[in-house]
Amino acid sequence: MKKIVILFWCVFLLFSVVPFCFAGGEEKEEAAVEAAKPEAAAEPGKKFKVGYSCISWTIPWMVYYKELFEKEITKYPNYEVIWHDAGFDFEVMADGLENFIAQDVDIILHFALDSLPMIETYKKIVDAGTPLILTMDPPDYKAYDYMTAFSGLDTRDAGRQCALLLHNELGGKGNIALITAPKGSSSELQYTAGFKNEMTRLNTGMKIVAEQPGDWDITVAQQAASDILTKYPNIDGFYVSDDWMGGGLVRALKEKEYKPGQVKIAVAGGSKIGVKDFKDGWYLGIADQGPVLCVYQDIFFMRALLEMGVQLPHFSMVRQELITWDNIDRFPGTW
Repeated sequence: MKKIVILFWCVFLLFSVVPFCFAGGEEKEEAAVEAAKPEAAAEPGKKFKVGYSCISWTIPWMVYYKELFEKEITKYPNYEVIWHDAGFDFEVMADGLENFIAQDVDIILHFALDSLPMIETYKKIVDAGTPLILTMDPPDYKAYDYMTAFSGLDTRDAGRQCALLLHNELGGKGNIALITAPKGSSSELQYTAGFKNEMTRLNTGMKIVAEQPGDWDITVAQQAASDILTKYPNIDGFYVSDDWMGGGLVRALKEKEYKPGQVKIAVAGGSKIGVKDFKDGWYLGIADQGPVLCVYQDIFFMRALLEMGVQLPHFSMVRQELITWDNIDRFPGTW
């Protein structure tokens, strides 16, 4: 274990001497770089104030993430975390982030779900010289110039894994449908792009006949799935951006008296309900996106930046295994 820890710190020290590559030398990029570089390693025992804002801490994935983060951060008593819940309101979110600036926090962690409405606020954070780590789902590219780093999931790869899974199971043909994150959000764009890009790479004969948002809500997803099944009762497969919404699809299938495995389903997730549905035979597999690895990596990066003055890699995604019958015993479901 000590060797692993030493290896990680060596990697971070390497990053601390390798400059970021920013094109054009524009002022906003220079400001972002400066915010990413603490002047030096912090003095032992220095107190740090962290502002953490989220689109909503009531989303089941976020509930577990926050509980685990709070538990882990108690190991480092020199950290104070100020939590902010935007309640799915982007104006409230912007106000919360600006309030963090006013409180002179040492770092801001943020998950917007959709980063596009927050770009102007991110500019203010950079202008204030406050490091900004974006978490959970990757932001839209327009946020890249303003973030110190991204730490979290690889939504495109989740889509890729699910497309490959369906393609192999269906023999590269058949009609499929998508139940997505909120339509037009940066999360939805990337989950969907990862899936469709893999379809193109595979030159698959699968055809997408329907796409409907499930809005990260099991009830909304159930209605969306029911509508699709009514229109396409002989549909061959579904791709769902997470298995919480997948639970809504399973409800709709049961309601219409489909049997497990009759419709092929690939999902991202790793929730308790998702693991149960997998064991009951509804899913081909699950691209694991549990919050545990995200919590550990986010805290690790935050401490590396603040305590050691390490320059973080701009993008760091956690490993996402495909949950199958071969490894299901290692994935009990965490949220």
